[in-house]
Amino acid sequence: MRPEELELHTRLRPLKPPGSRRGPGPRTPGASPAEKKTVFSKVLAGELASGEQTADVSKAAAVVEFSAHALTRLQERNVTLSPHNLQRLDNAVQLAERKGSVNTLVLMDDTAYIVSVKNKKVITAITKDAAVDNVFTQIDSATIV
Repeated sequence: MRPEELELHTRLRPLKPPGSRRGPGPRTPGASPAEKKTVFSKVLAGELASGEQTADVSKAAAVVEFSAHALTRLQERNVTLSPHNLQRLDNAVQLAERKGSVNTLVLMDDTAYIVSVKNKKVITAITKDAAVDNVFTQIDSATIV
């Protein structure tokens, strides 16, 4: 399934116009990685704000990022994160970081997230139903929230 087709199955708007080049996102010539993270956080906060009425979205979206793979999995499995749940996920990553974790499995409600604690990035996400008969490898901790 191509990313353009995923738009039909999700409430999220595409981050780039249909027909644009494939890849992780728009290139910003000369932009540093920190500037690109800021742009991503603003786009994510905007997406969350369009579905939720809250004044604290930018604070909730401040730290945890999502890989392209994780965003695809969330869309395929119809998983949406409210600002409150995004903050819970962020708190779980911070807890794992304080305990010295490198890669953690975060169990939150009916969804499991594999997170690179060092990069503060969600690598993938899987729902409870899809997780049956799966084995999670290369994690050193599990965080339950």
